[in-house]
Amino acid sequence: MSASWLRVVSVVSLAVAAGAFMGCGSEDFNGSIDDVDGNAVSSDDLGSDENASTDESDYGTAAEALMSCSNPDGTNSVMAALAVAVAQQLGRWNATKDLDGTGSMLVLRSGSDASGPIGKSRCADGTCARVQALLDMQSSAAAGKVYIQGTGTTKVLLDPAALRSRMLAKWNEQRTCDQAPRNGTASDCTTEQNVLKYVSAAAGGCDMNFTFSAKGTNGLALQYINQLKNELKFADSVNPYLNFTNLGNGYVSIDPTYGLDDTGTTSTGSCSAACTKISTTSLVGTCCSCGGVSKLYSKAAWNNSTFLCQ
Repeated sequence: MSASWLRVVSVVSLAVAAGAFMGCGSEDFNGSIDDVDGNAVSSDDLGSDENASTDESDYGTAAEALMSCSNPDGTNSVMAALAVAVAQQLGRWNATKDLDGTGSMLVLRSGSDASGPIGKSRCADGTCARVQALLDMQSSAAAGKVYIQGTGTTKVLLDPAALRSRMLAKWNEQRTCDQAPRNGTASDCTTEQNVLKYVSAAAGGCDMNFTFSAKGTNGLALQYINQLKNELKFADSVNPYLNFTNLGNGYVSIDPTYGLDDTGTTSTGSCSAACTKISTTSLVGTCCSCGGVSKLYSKAAWNNSTFLCQ
């Protein structure tokens, strides 16, 4: 795990920086990645779109070279991880349809609407196990149990009550945004619906940059791709671990903490540097490191896909 407070936010530098910061469990970035179809995607491809995030409306700008990756109660990294998990398992960011924040905590919907399946019904496993594991961290049962690995030997204790309150508040912000879409403006949601496909993960600024291809439901390029960031209001627009970036050519990225999302890679011969790790296969008894101390993973009492380094 390598969490750095330095972030290079220009489009070209971002593609190169993926190899400059090494995170535990991630593979070296060699200037290219494979997309979901197995096609090579070069760093040039990720940064050559003249509509990429170089204007003042984007979260990261070329003029902003430093960023503090603050995570005082753990909610920043967990909410960014939720955005990644939703993209990986549900294949889109449409939180108003797929999630429900009208109750005591944020939950997954199920069933379908005029456009097709929603929420759990979009996931191959029928439960969206990785998304559900993150949502279950809102539970009081997780209080005093979930630590997030920080820089070096530091670790942060997640506050489930703060996470629950923030997730509900941000989902309501998302709903308000989605109710008044307007194309071509920096702060509004658009009428365009998105389709996301996971491409790759590599060490990034705060921790792990997850890259996705983003298209419209018609399979064509999104006309207002910079406004896709507004479909992430449910994860908090000012969340430093989110750091939505338009990489160009239909690719976008965000940056949560290692261990909370599926990177699509495996590592052997060393302990996993993650205090909390989500996995759909059992990690019980495997080596881990939390806060610089080596321990073994055990399964969380409240969720079968959550493993704690203790």
